[in-house]
Amino acid sequence: MSLNDFEQTDALGADTLYMLANATLDTAPGKNHPPKEVVINRLALTRLPGAMRNMGWETAAALMERWFESPAWTMPESWKDEGTQPHATSLSAQNCDDRIVRMEWATRFPSCRQAIQIAESRIETPNAIKLLKKRLKAAGWTPEKPCDLGFHGMSALQMDVVSQVNFSKFGESLDTLDDMYGALGRATLKVGVVGTAFTKTDPETKQARHLFRVSHVGYYIRDNYDFNGPQYLGTWAADRVLTKAETVLSLTPSGQSIIHLGGEPFAAVTNPDFRNYRNKTGRGGDFVIYSDILWRRDERIIDLGNLT
Repeated sequence: MSLNDFEQTDALGADTLYMLANATLDTAPGKNHPPKEVVINRLALTRLPGAMRNMGWETAAALMERWFESPAWTMPESWKDEGTQPHATSLSAQNCDDRIVRMEWATRFPSCRQAIQIAESRIETPNAIKLLKKRLKAAGWTPEKPCDLGFHGMSALQMDVVSQVNFSKFGESLDTLDDMYGALGRATLKVGVVGTAFTKTDPETKQARHLFRVSHVGYYIRDNYDFNGPQYLGTWAADRVLTKAETVLSLTPSGQSIIHLGGEPFAAVTNPDFRNYRNKTGRGGDFVIYSDILWRRDERIIDLGNLT
């Protein structure tokens, strides 16, 4: 990736972001001289994955390439709300990706590791136990016999429907510009359990206790990859993004011009740039992200309380 990716052309492609004339038009007509040619520099939006890879952002680049390669599709806002988003196992391959984001990659970043710790601390909260009982009832559990929930090796999409019990959020606008920031921004870290529900009679009170013996806990990421809203996505060159300190000095309104910093042209990029690209090309499909599962053995026993 080099600055040659700011192509010089006299026409604008569908993915053109910013324009800067390198020559002025002749304002003295009638003289015997050749017409001046106005040369335009353009930063192609589709060059951004290459810039990401140049910085080592492999996961962010792969996600953006998937968006560019997909047929045009806009994610409904209802898919972003926990109460109205579709069941994971109902998602089509076109609208969901569970291959690119891997937990081995995600756990390299402190924000994700902290989210795992928070989610782990929420496995036995009242809300988590309430959801666990709902999952068990959906699996056919009755106090008369043990009931297995989930299995080690299930996918994140399966766990999301069958045995997910809690979550934590991670990622902030002030985070370091890195592969995690470029790939997910703000995302959800979910936790699910695998194990067996059973009923045991308390030898002292003679009352039945409903319990869940955990065998494994699974952590995974769910996120939405879309360009809804007016979000600013950084100021980019053909081979890198400006640091936040550089951005403060150089931020310019989207769609107006290429700016120069140290002789290198940069362009501010926002969500509307991607939506414009989609409208012009018929390409650019939003999708839901699921990672794989980070598995950990666990031997805790959760008291389910009463059956209500």
